[in-house]
Amino acid sequence: MLKVFLKKWIFLFIIIIFDLIIALRTSIEFFHFFFWFLISVVTISLAWLTVEYFGTKLSLTRRSIATIEEGDILEIETVISNNGFLPIINFVLEDRLTFAISQEREKRFLLEYLGPRSTLNLKYRCLCLRRGRYEIGPFSIYLFDPWGLFFLKKTLFLYSELYVYPPTFNIPKFPQLVKGVAPWFGIGTSRVSGDEEEFYGITEYRRGDPYKKIHWFSTARKNILIVKQFQHQAFFRATIIFNLNKDKNFGEGKESVAEYTIKIAASVAKYFIERNVSLGLIAHIGEIVHIPFNKGAEHLEDIFRALTIAQAESRISLDELFQEFAPYIPNDSSLIVIMLDQDWEFLPAMLSLKARNISLVPLILIASSFLHPSEKQKIIKYPEMELPQGFDFAPIFFSCGDNLEQDFIK
Repeated sequence: MLKVFLKKWIFLFIIIIFDLIIALRTSIEFFHFFFWFLISVVTISLAWLTVEYFGTKLSLTRRSIATIEEGDILEIETVISNNGFLPIINFVLEDRLTFAISQEREKRFLLEYLGPRSTLNLKYRCLCLRRGRYEIGPFSIYLFDPWGLFFLKKTLFLYSELYVYPPTFNIPKFPQLVKGVAPWFGIGTSRVSGDEEEFYGITEYRRGDPYKKIHWFSTARKNILIVKQFQHQAFFRATIIFNLNKDKNFGEGKESVAEYTIKIAASVAKYFIERNVSLGLIAHIGEIVHIPFNKGAEHLEDIFRALTIAQAESRISLDELFQEFAPYIPNDSSLIVIMLDQDWEFLPAMLSLKARNISLVPLILIASSFLHPSEKQKIIKYPEMELPQGFDFAPIFFSCGDNLEQDFIK
């Protein structure tokens, strides 16, 4: 905006100076009149802008969802309210969309008129092309004089937080997980030693019920024998672990190891949560992220938010990450490892988890497929890797450009 008006100001200044010089050197009345006419126009324009700038009271409200998936279109509604006693004529509203591409980052609207004590609704949309956490805003309002010679900019520091989640894909099937014992939380929780029964509730005593299961507090209140009920509770627990090593982030942009890793992790997390699997996350993304086990939509949101801001900034190996967090992986559960084929050497160390009835599901990215043809001799799509002794599951391999959904069917 400033570049456009700077040319106008320079041109206007040159005209005024030349007209003044000619008026002083000649006695032609036209040049005197034209000089004072230009001065009057400039004075009126600046006075107009001053009154409009200080005499108007604008308030803006931006409405949009706080989370969206990469590749989706974000719809935004902005409500402009003129709470002042003066109308606003010919002004521009600009909203800074930090998540958009550079050419569409400043969304501008030319508005001809907004009366006093009135409101105006604007609806616009923009494509979210890259995951991340963004602050939409601020608003900028450009006020103009009637002749379009000058402008004043008013900034309203109104921000909206937006999380652009990584894209996900449908997983048709997933390897069988190991069942665990579900803890039952609440008052009066009890555990029968040596089995997988969990406290469920209370009911009236029936012949044959063991006396050790009598609920004495309820028996005293109801004056009849009440026993505790138990049920078998077997459920699934899974841990996703990955390491975004900076030196091994092959590829560029969306076709990089980090982006594929995050996309796979997000899709697997969504798959598990939708099937009521208790899920945990361990990752190194420049800093360690450890999200404890939980279920439900809110837990999935927490995982997605962590994946949204993840960057390939780790300086440690996958083995170092595993060794530090192996004690936190619960018995009778499953460990999903998203890794490069270059990290295959670390896999035997993870087999020690089998003694704790922890199944291992490796999801392996083929590093060579992310390299430029000039950087590699040959692309090995599914390399023949010797599986360690005791390893009873075939890994799932992914290459750059694959249909990831189909990779889970192979």
